Amino acid sequence: MIHLICPNPAIDRTLLVENFTSERPNRPYEVKEFAGGKSFNVAYALDFEDSTVPYCIHTILGGRNGAFLKELASIKDIHLEITDVDVNTRFCTIIVDTKTHRIYPIYENSFVLNPLLLNKFTKQLLNTIQPKDTVVFSGSLMKGMPDDYIAQIQNQLKGQNIRFFIDTSGPALVEAYKGKPDVIKINDEELNDLVPDRTFKELEDYVNFLNSETAAAIPYFIVTLGEKGVIAKLNQQIYHLFVPPVQAKNPIACGDFFLGGLVKYLTLGSLKDIDVLKKAVSYSTANVLNWFPEMKQLDIDRIEQKIIIKKL
Repeated sequence: MIHLICPNPAIDRTLLVENFTSERPNRPYEVKEFAGGKSFNVAYALDFEDSTVPYCIHTILGGRNGAFLKELASIKDIHLEITDVDVNTRFCTIIVDTKTHRIYPIYENSFVLNPLLLNKFTKQLLNTIQPKDTVVFSGSLMKGMPDDYIAQIQNQLKGQNIRFFIDTSGPALVEAYKGKPDVIKINDEELNDLVPDRTFKELEDYVNFLNSETAAAIPYFIVTLGEKGVIAKLNQQIYHLFVPPVQAKNPIACGDFFLGGLVKYLTLGSLKDIDVLKKAVSYSTANVLNWFPEMKQLDIDRIEQKIIIKKL
């Protein structure tokens, strides 16, 4: 079982408009609503192509919006482990101007995660996880969680052969790294949080880091470099993957789709490491080709054929 941690969900409402302006009413020509939060985007990727990987999302829901989010998740057959809160779940609105290719994200504030609610959520999480399961932390920790929250979960599950995927930043990344997770997937800016004394300008700088003792403790260490591609240590081999430029529409959630492909195919164990990474890259790239968080198989297949791979 894969456990996706998402205490701070939202109903993501994406509105497509043309020539967004303050001078007149803006009328979207298409609107879609999704169960949102980084883990839900990861789940959409888990369900694509081979959907045989069992998973659940641990989340906190409340009010009418919480009931609606639960309904949206049910439509997608997403299993939820819910901790209740007496505050209405938030909406996040993403306005996309399809003429100018500008995106206006409007994210509502969430509820306050007090110690009592955090303790309830954590107990539910720990009681559900079984030996040999996979735990995925994606995104920043919710306000109210201590910096070492992931590390606390790692310590409490020690000895149960739990596989951890970590995609976070700042002090949370530093603390989670100490627990030697199986997989760290971060971007180039987040890497500076982990090793602030290093400078990264050229590809060689990343290679030197991935060959260092710091990275040696992590079997799968992946750094996304935006338009420069992805550099990764997969066990003992380092690769650089690059996709020729594409005409991106909406980059929101592309990192989550990357993580979803990575989690899914590493869990299935049906592909070689480099092919798993190719899947993750193709998922991420295919997502940016759409106005909404989604992928098309035709795009994935085409992108996979264009990926340039270099062993380093």
